[in-house]
Amino acid sequence: METEATPSPEADPISFWLGTYTNSPEEGFHLAQFLPDSAKFKVVLTESDINNPSFVLSNSTGDLIYAVQEEGGAEGGSVCAFRYNSNANTIEKLSCQSTIGSGPCYLTLSPDEKFLFAGNYGSGDLAVFPIAEDGNIGEAVQDITHTGSSVNKDRQNSPHVHSLTFHPDGKKLFVADLGTDKVNIYDYTPDQAKPLSASTPSYFEVSPGAGPRHLTFNAAGDKIYMIHEMTSEVAVYDLNLETNKITELDRYRLTPDGFQGAMGAAEIRLSEDGRYLYASNRGDSNEIIVFKVDETSGTLSKIQTISSGGKTPRNFAISPDGQYLFAGNQGSNTLIAYERNPETGIIKMLDAEYSIPKPVYFFMVK
Repeated sequence: METEATPSPEADPISFWLGTYTNSPEEGFHLAQFLPDSAKFKVVLTESDINNPSFVLSNSTGDLIYAVQEEGGAEGGSVCAFRYNSNANTIEKLSCQSTIGSGPCYLTLSPDEKFLFAGNYGSGDLAVFPIAEDGNIGEAVQDITHTGSSVNKDRQNSPHVHSLTFHPDGKKLFVADLGTDKVNIYDYTPDQAKPLSASTPSYFEVSPGAGPRHLTFNAAGDKIYMIHEMTSEVAVYDLNLETNKITELDRYRLTPDGFQGAMGAAEIRLSEDGRYLYASNRGDSNEIIVFKVDETSGTLSKIQTISSGGKTPRNFAISPDGQYLFAGNQGSNTLIAYERNPETGIIKMLDAEYSIPKPVYFFMVK
């Protein structure tokens, strides 16, 4: 007697918030999904009451969304809060606050979600905002302005804060400043009126002209992996957890020897298991580069270089299940999906290209 085969259950969609630059009133940031069964993207919600929401993130429960308005000029930029109702798939704007500077390009929440931190690329400072119980953003309680410059006078004649990353222990905030070739380090004390104070040491320097952009830590917190935007390199630093001494272990070029084109490294991410590291390179390369992480030393070996499938891969993200990698090509207005092998770290481009204006940042929904 023949029995009917049981149909395979449909795979759940993989959701993410997508930050963009905007040119028209209907554009904004999006809640998008990748459908594994059909290998296609779709947008399920767009919030257009905001300009240039280039960076977007959510709280741990997913019901509060925070986005920058990356604007310059006399008024400067701002950060806005939204409430998301997942059952109704609706979003409501709550409040906005000035970032007390121009060109905000990065946000991070403190691990306890009491404060929101914004980095202003244009004016080279960072602002600290309290988060109320209802999710609203209060006025900034602290604004820290960096000083200094570095060797590239075209791009480093003043500070340019590019990212703010908490150490895994939640006690220190590392702030990469592309303009000064420094990573400033702050102690986080949430019960103080001004929760950030200079740590010891208060910074470490990278190679002159490198342009530190984004960084990430291993799970133990004793290795720092940083993307150097201007030299298109990934650097590995050892962080001694007893003495707080930071030492560069090695640097790895994303471009081949003799490369003469424009460079512009962008994003860096570790796989959830810490075994593989991924970086994107813009300029004339437009590639995703994959490294294997040595389990003992934390150093890297390059195992793959693959096209981003478009121009200017500013950002990418790994799906929570580790099965996919998604990249956004800002210059060619496309999203690209790769199938990822969690055992080997290797990625393979899928036929899933999706057109969307100026994708800039992914925040995965877990």
